Amino acid sequence: MPTVEELYRNYGILADATEQVGQHKDAYQVILDGVKGGTKEKRLAAQFIPKFFKHFPELADSAINAQLDLCEDEDVSIRRQAIKELPQFATGENLPRVADILTQLLQTDDSAEFNLVNNALLSIFKMEKLETNLRKLFDKLLEYMPLPPEEAENGENAGNEEPKLQFSYVECLLYSFHQLGRKLPDFLTAKLNAEKLKDFKIRLQYFARGLQVYIRQLRLALQGKTGEALKTEENKIKVVALKITNNINVLIKDLFHIPPSYKSTVTLSWKPVQKVEIGQKRANEDTTSGSPPKKSSAGPKRDARQIYNPPSGKYSSNLGNFNYERSLQGK
Repeated sequence: MPTVEELYRNYGILADATEQVGQHKDAYQVILDGVKGGTKEKRLAAQFIPKFFKHFPELADSAINAQLDLCEDEDVSIRRQAIKELPQFATGENLPRVADILTQLLQTDDSAEFNLVNNALLSIFKMEKLETNLRKLFDKLLEYMPLPPEEAENGENAGNEEPKLQFSYVECLLYSFHQLGRKLPDFLTAKLNAEKLKDFKIRLQYFARGLQVYIRQLRLALQGKTGEALKTEENKIKVVALKITNNINVLIKDLFHIPPSYKSTVTLSWKPVQKVEIGQKRANEDTTSGSPPKKSSAGPKRDARQIYNPPSGKYSSNLGNFNYERSLQGK
């Protein structure tokens, strides 16, 4: 039976392994054996087992059984800790089994435990619905994120054409995926198998490369243009195209974090830019603070520049027809 020190040491091995955590099966087995120890060892096991559960599918049955043993422990604090962590085991084919275990645990006479079990069940149902939506969204996103073309022996593309990169669709789908992903942040790492995750990263990387080329072309085309020059139909399209590609770029960078991050925020390309009157904002702040409002100086302020707001309507439909592929290929 492992000691507290051994449990912490093996926890450290797994925590430091990042993407290679699945290669340390022996370390996870030590943590599973922690359920055979004393009170301190069991408490640690109740927390450590679910934390790394997703990385060891071949030990799924052993891990769930170990956690179940802790759910039936004589020590009430160990039972409660183990029950609280049960939803983390409710992934894929394990979900019905975990739901069944929780349903049986509802028979407890302890009101605090009953509330924990009930909350865990509600959490599972919410996660199941969210995971279903995320999976559908993920599959749709893959349709618009092509794999790189295969290379022939001479290093050139084996096919005749580069895949089309449809930025407008990807902005919408990637933004939606990013927003839902905040509610289930381990979707990419825990809900997908390693092969599918690898495939997704290859697609992201290929899309990001094309994105960088196009962003550079757009910035070069718009460089030095202001005022009336930005109001031509061609430049309106380029302005919004630049906003779309910048948004996608920010979201892709988030997903390349280890683990994937969902912290960045973007303003969607079709949403109007909110204009804030600097003088009015300052007056509101002064009024709120309780101090007498200060007089604003006459004349326009140097920093109160008007932000260009791309029009909508007829213009927005033209964006979908913009030849992104041609720009990417420099034709």
